[in-house]
Amino acid sequence: MTLQPGQRFPRTQRLILDVRHLSNGWVLVKTENGKSASDFRVRTVYQQQPIRYYTPKHAHFAIDLYGKWCASPQGAAAVFDAIVQVWQRHSPGLVLRNYRAATGGLPGYDLEYILNALDWILEQEDVNFTGRPTALQHRLDAELHQGGVQVPSGRQGSQLAMVLLQQVARGRHPVEAMLAANLDVLPMKRGRGAV
Repeated sequence: MTLQPGQRFPRTQRLILDVRHLSNGWVLVKTENGKSASDFRVRTVYQQQPIRYYTPKHAHFAIDLYGKWCASPQGAAAVFDAIVQVWQRHSPGLVLRNYRAATGGLPGYDLEYILNALDWILEQEDVNFTGRPTALQHRLDAELHQGGVQVPSGRQGSQLAMVLLQQVARGRHPVEAMLAANLDVLPMKRGRGAV
């Protein structure tokens, strides 16, 4: 099976908008989605025959980054720096070339996958962003500024995810970082009585 823009994604029948082929054989697929006219969904196809895929989420990358931090805090910092470069609209391919050596040998996801997937996932957050309380926005601005990260224009939607990743890259457990960011950690909420 060849996944190409303009075709329908198997099972969901959503229109494929863009495709990125990774060197490990995985394919990232951007498909239409329904939140807005510009909305899209990112899927990671890790097997094409028969097709097997999942929808990558922030939590996947936070957990992966924490595993990298446990193996090498310096390596995790380099991965986060590479993510920041992509967030600041540098090409994932160029960033990969610049950071490959500094992140080699780390456990978990390959840097090529991280940068390409997060490039689209963070863009998706910006597309669907409708605003946030001023106090929270100031807190996010301050936290990234304190870490030396410049927020690019038009990236406020993905800023919360970047703060989460920054906290994990500094050694904060992903569940604690997600709870602090008020992101949905359903098993934790159910443990507190949520349905």
